[in-house]
Amino acid sequence: MSDTIIAQATPQGIGGVYIVRISGKKTSIVLKNVLKKFIKPRYAVYSKFFNFNGDIIDQGIAIWFPSPNSFTGEDVLELQGHGNNFIVNLLIKNILKIKGLRLAEPGEFSKRSFLNKKIDLIQSESISDLIHSTSEAAVKASLNSLNGDFSFYINKIINKVKNLRSIIEVELNFVDENIDLDVECNILNIIKKLIISLKKTIFISKNSEVLKNGIKIVIAGFPNSGKSSLFNFLSCKRSSIVTNIKGTTRDLIHSKIILYQQLIELTDTAGLRKTKDKIENIGINLAKNEINYSNILLFLIDLSKNKENQLKKFDNYLKNISSNIYILLVFNKIDKTFKSYPEIFYYKNVKSISISIKKKIGLENLYSSLKKYIDKIIKIPQENIFLIRQRHIKEIKLSLNELYFAKSEWKINKNYEILADSLKNVQNFLNKITGKVSSEEILNEIFSNFCIGK
Repeated sequence: MSDTIIAQATPQGIGGVYIVRISGKKTSIVLKNVLKKFIKPRYAVYSKFFNFNGDIIDQGIAIWFPSPNSFTGEDVLELQGHGNNFIVNLLIKNILKIKGLRLAEPGEFSKRSFLNKKIDLIQSESISDLIHSTSEAAVKASLNSLNGDFSFYINKIINKVKNLRSIIEVELNFVDENIDLDVECNILNIIKKLIISLKKTIFISKNSEVLKNGIKIVIAGFPNSGKSSLFNFLSCKRSSIVTNIKGTTRDLIHSKIILYQQLIELTDTAGLRKTKDKIENIGINLAKNEINYSNILLFLIDLSKNKENQLKKFDNYLKNISSNIYILLVFNKIDKTFKSYPEIFYYKNVKSISISIKKKIGLENLYSSLKKYIDKIIKIPQENIFLIRQRHIKEIKLSLNELYFAKSEWKINKNYEILADSLKNVQNFLNKITGKVSSEEILNEIFSNFCIGK
């Protein structure tokens, strides 16, 4: 923290502009040496950038943020010049000649912002999540966290724990005074409400995981039922080979798409059948495994072949498919049947549609069905979603376990000391989420995954 750090905050490569960020006690010395003048705080000033010999390296925009009114809470200088790797490296190399300056480590600007109490740990992590967001919904969720929505939510729970702890501490410290606080009848209800709040957070975390990694849609079915054609249609590119030869698709083929503002991971799989081909069998086993990791399964039936036989096989596969997976049974190739108009119906409680991928018939029903499933998966209004990391979930689960223990102990023993100790543990677990309780090891692990310059 005593060093002044410097890094390029924009990606390497040729572009319109680069941004170089400097933060620390010696930033004013950098300002004097590079600009040869002092500039008004928080104003964008067009200036020449000089080296130590007084030669011009570049010219562009300089913005000066004196402490504490900056992102890091320290003196910060941002230099914006012409986006050329040679120029920006020359500028950084020249600035590093000043004693006490060094290159920033990944995430060090955000880490200093956290350590200087400009943002909490959740907000720090949301900066990285925002940079790596791959859909509009993930961007909104990251911004909600950055604006402090998740921090506010966790702090509300922490304050309820603190309030209950204070009541219990009074009861413990003034037990001889016979103070009637009507505690016993309220404690169990408060603990139950805390459990509900934390369970809600676990529920939100499942949506958070989907927002970060995408909704997984797997296309499965029997050979030559149109799986690869549907995959190519939805992904808007020819990624899967389409032939009339059985077993053409043997490996898993993935494509990332955006559908209804959500990131979708689309997967094409090998046709499900019995075969003596060892390589194809590997692909079939991969397909079966992939189905179990899906959020939505599109299972194709070929209407140009024996429909009843395919449905019997589907019924057998259905027994091994998790009830948490949304299934859409797709009857393809209606153009080859006497009934060539699309339908939406149910087969044994499984939503079904009839379409023709080749002739583009009934595809609006496919999209509307997918939208309904996507909306069901993302159940919470997007303005109330925030991104939750595995680190957060771990502490929430530890808090939940402690509350379950406290609830059961209180029912049996009505022991204030045990309850006070459990609530103290809960508070410590939750404080780790916002960073009020943190270790250097955890901080290093979190910020090492950030970009250099953030």
